[in-house]
Amino acid sequence: MSDSESDAKLTVPKFSSFKAKDSARAIEADGGKEQHGERSSSREAHRDKRHRSRHSRDFRRRDERDCRRRERLLEPRQGPRQDSKPPPERSASSVFVVDTKGDRFISKYGLDRAKVPAYHRYGGGRVLGTAGRLVIHRDGPRDQFSLRFPGEGLGLSDKDGLRSRSFRPTRDPIRLRARASAYDEDDAFLSVGSSKKRKQGVRDSESEEDEGPSYRSIEGKAKAQAAFEWDQDSSESEDEVVDLEHDNPLRWKSIQLNRQVKDHPGNIDAWMELVDHQDDLQRAGEAIDERTSASTAHSFSEVKVDMLQSALSNAVVPEDRQVVLVRLMREGTKIWPSKLSAKKWSEIEKDEEDNFELWRAHADFATSNIATFQYEDVKQMLLDRLHAALSRADTQDKDYEEAIYVFLRITRLMHDSGYKELAVAAWQALLEFNFFKSGSETRGTAMDAFRDFWESEVPRLGEVDAKGWKHYMATGGRVDVPEPHRDNPVANTSTRDAYKAWAHSEVCHAQKAKLPARTLDDGTEDDPFRVVMISDIEPLLFTVPDELLRSGPGKLLIDALLIFCGLPPFFRSVPLAELAFDDQFTSRSTVTCTDVPQATVSDEHEEVRRKPPSFSRVLNATMSPGLLFAGPDWFQSFGSSLTNLAVEESFVRNLLKQLVHEADVESLALYYLGFSFATEPLSVKKPAKALLKKYPNNAELYNAYALAEFANKNMDVGQKVLVSAMEAPSLRVGASGFQLHQSRSLQELKAGNKTLATARMCSAVEKSLPQAQMDLGSTSPAVILKTRQELVANIHQCLYKGRADDAAVFVEGLTLLSYLTDEGNVEPTSNTQGNISAAMNTVEAMSAEWKARGDANTRSHERILQFGAELLYLNATRGPFRRIYLREQLYKFLDFFPRNSIFLSLTEWADSSLRVIDETRQMLHDKMLIKGRDCVTTRVFSIEHEISRGNTDTAKAAFEHALSSDTCKTNIGLWTAYLRFSHAHKELRPKVKDLFYRGLRHCPWSKDIMMEAFCSLIREMKSDELRSVYNTMTGKGLRLHLDLEEFVERWRKDRQGGDEG
Repeated sequence: MSDSESDAKLTVPKFSSFKAKDSARAIEADGGKEQHGERSSSREAHRDKRHRSRHSRDFRRRDERDCRRRERLLEPRQGPRQDSKPPPERSASSVFVVDTKGDRFISKYGLDRAKVPAYHRYGGGRVLGTAGRLVIHRDGPRDQFSLRFPGEGLGLSDKDGLRSRSFRPTRDPIRLRARASAYDEDDAFLSVGSSKKRKQGVRDSESEEDEGPSYRSIEGKAKAQAAFEWDQDSSESEDEVVDLEHDNPLRWKSIQLNRQVKDHPGNIDAWMELVDHQDDLQRAGEAIDERTSASTAHSFSEVKVDMLQSALSNAVVPEDRQVVLVRLMREGTKIWPSKLSAKKWSEIEKDEEDNFELWRAHADFATSNIATFQYEDVKQMLLDRLHAALSRADTQDKDYEEAIYVFLRITRLMHDSGYKELAVAAWQALLEFNFFKSGSETRGTAMDAFRDFWESEVPRLGEVDAKGWKHYMATGGRVDVPEPHRDNPVANTSTRDAYKAWAHSEVCHAQKAKLPARTLDDGTEDDPFRVVMISDIEPLLFTVPDELLRSGPGKLLIDALLIFCGLPPFFRSVPLAELAFDDQFTSRSTVTCTDVPQATVSDEHEEVRRKPPSFSRVLNATMSPGLLFAGPDWFQSFGSSLTNLAVEESFVRNLLKQLVHEADVESLALYYLGFSFATEPLSVKKPAKALLKKYPNNAELYNAYALAEFANKNMDVGQKVLVSAMEAPSLRVGASGFQLHQSRSLQELKAGNKTLATARMCSAVEKSLPQAQMDLGSTSPAVILKTRQELVANIHQCLYKGRADDAAVFVEGLTLLSYLTDEGNVEPTSNTQGNISAAMNTVEAMSAEWKARGDANTRSHERILQFGAELLYLNATRGPFRRIYLREQLYKFLDFFPRNSIFLSLTEWADSSLRVIDETRQMLHDKMLIKGRDCVTTRVFSIEHEISRGNTDTAKAAFEHALSSDTCKTNIGLWTAYLRFSHAHKELRPKVKDLFYRGLRHCPWSKDIMMEAFCSLIREMKSDELRSVYNTMTGKGLRLHLDLEEFVERWRKDRQGGDEG
């Protein structure tokens, strides 16, 4: 059918609001044109020429329907204006078009108007014909409206006159286009506005040339002005229109990055920035209580994979190719099928040899892919990497550090898969092999000698009365073997469910198997895996050179041991230590409490009764004496880690003790004493005296013991320890000697003695300060000034010599002195408080010094800020304070260290405490849980925040957000906590089975998650489902102590015998 026939059959609907224009008026208007045509023909022709030239570029990428419509509108002006006949009626076919695509936002927002974000176009809300004097105001969700003059809305002041926001001038949209290469003669033309007394006919004629839409058209407001339409394909558009005030800056950045990679495809940094920008675009579509759906995240991953593939094709430098490959494979495994992912990994296997991050991505995929995971296969993959790192020519520090990290991954895989005794034995052997070697053995004979030591079954590292391999060699093997261990029989559970009975027995046997057994111990005849032979661990053993044991690799080895045990690392001196602590495959950080408190009715004094922060949560912070030996009113370094240890508490204590006393690892003495204090605070005197006897010149140990006594409320004992240490000339020098005075001063401040605290601080510099004057607490300004100058000099001297840790100690003293003595406090204060603003100014000045030296991200800088945070909290608990000021200072600290748990917890404590406004939740969403800052400990903090301050729904959302992120989706501890949390709440229990299978899909190597089906979820699971889970454990190669079929058969016989009896 031709177009003419189609047009003939279509008729215009008869609506009262779409009345045809009066033909007489149109003729009259054309007559007016004829009268003015001769004297303005030159100007009209010139303007039409520029008009057509501009619009041919602006509307180039519009659809065909709009192009035909504009051509018909411009046709009457293309020829000479001699015909006075009215223009013909537009055909109906160009006016009515069937929309075959629909609104693409319906699927995103749905039909609920409450979920549709606020949106308006240019001029939206203005009443036509009023020149912007009247605006439409809708009253909430109701379809009622009222007319308001500008300045009458909420938040607008009618007293500001021209400063009112309604009268604020706005910039017109700027059209960006490439300049023409040739000179355009129209550039010299200036359009002069017409007189206000222009006749109506002229106004009508020029209105047809206006770019605005015709509101008599059926398109109405649905058609935007041409200047405000945005081309979706930014990489191909030549002209863009940018509204500098209302346009989205993310879209503007997308355009710039797309242009950059198009113009410079070899710029890999631009490609990676463009890929990272997709995360910002994805977050822009999220809400604080509603995150991106799985389908949307999948779509963004597809976009990033396409970009990375393009970047890979343009990567010429090998280093660039390595960076792109890591990102490509991590993103690709999110959208590729399992077989395709495995195929692609096999294709780039050679690239992994020199790319540790690429290998780590492959190891993560192989471990978490339920379709292909097999325990032995993944274990062998990790072993191959361990041997490859140690067999490189000219092995360097980084190679040993990589080997230590891989060893940690192997032992964590063993432990999580149920082979707990094998993992512990591997650590015992590796530590014996490095820290307790005799030194007389060569490499060839060392393994033979160690084999004899291991098979002798004498006490090993971590066990009672263990002296180590070195002592065994020195005595010629004449060491007593411990008596066989006798196990208590497993108590039968009173249940009629065979699966539940098996699960109870399996869990009890697993608890007994935390440590390797000896040949004569009970239970080894039924479970031979309890005894670890040297052949089981020999492929894992390697030796770190002696010169490296006291430097980076040796410190990383100890940190890896602590991480394996479930404790925070101590040294954190190399990047791999940070990686291991934050790695979801090695970290054991998890939520320890899943009980949501009952909501209480808040009153007007809720803000006044501010509860103390949670000092016992998982802590991610720099170790310091103040954290290791903190009392009940401050954060403790170990936090809730002691409730989630991978091994027994006594084993860790013995292990640290033997490393410090037998292996002479003096640098670990402070950590060992802190662990002893955290586990047995009232018995800290015994290990402290033993350490002081072995290391009598270690001032840090005297200070640590004094702090422990202060925390136990033994003030007199703590003071005597500090005074005795300060009297020794060898102990009172340097940063460690000054710390003795600082600790004494801080304790006086906490006791409320400001003047005495000042005297204690100044006595560190003014040695001749009389004791009577110190007791009275009177200190002259000259002494205070001398102390300040001495501290500043010590700070700069330490920084010049590269001793940033010592400089941090002096900065803490300078900050405390400013708090005690400076005048001019601008914050609310009382007699029991000091000058908190001066103290924060000192911290800020020293922070700028660290930043200028390039040490902004060092542990010494973090320690300074932690001391500043302690002063902020101490000041806030002693008198009046401004909550806003407290949060401002903590935000500054978080800008440097966004993962620090102390800063996050104090920010939460300083929250407004109003349930409607959760400032902490907003802060986490906007600044912390973003790429580059997100980590396991911050996710744990977010979940615990919702559990303590939110409700079941917000806590569930926090769990979901954490386990859908790349940093936590394979974290065993969080999945287990989420399962137990969901099962504990009835409203979440119907979906707990689906949640279990999700966790199983992401963590197929975890025996703990699979055992949840037989423990907390056993009532939700059917018999065939439990059997399937058991078959999965055996099929994947996980460690089981009891065979299910044999146990059930024996259990049924026992029950039948009991019934007959």
